[in-house]
Amino acid sequence: MKIKQGIELRNVCGENVLIAQGIQNLDMSHLIVLNESAALVFNAVRTMDAFTADDVVNILTAEYDVTPEAARTDATRLMDEWLSQKVAE
Repeated sequence: MKIKQGIELRNVCGENVLIAQGIQNLDMSHLIVLNESAALVFNAVRTMDAFTADDVVNILTAEYDVTPEAARTDATRLMDEWLSQKVAE
């Protein structure tokens, strides 16, 4: 999986918001707001050619006091959400 080209993370009024740059990504119907851990993952994987659930698990367990099993559950949920919201492909 990889982050779709043109998707950027911005801080808007204290919120981590994903912004789609470019006409191919133009969709003003909703905002995607990330919590602190999702923003951490986004910043870590956005420049990777591709990333896996294992990569996300490693990012989460390195930063937070969380078990690999709990991190995998969160990683899977986050990646599924990013796919459904067309943040990643």
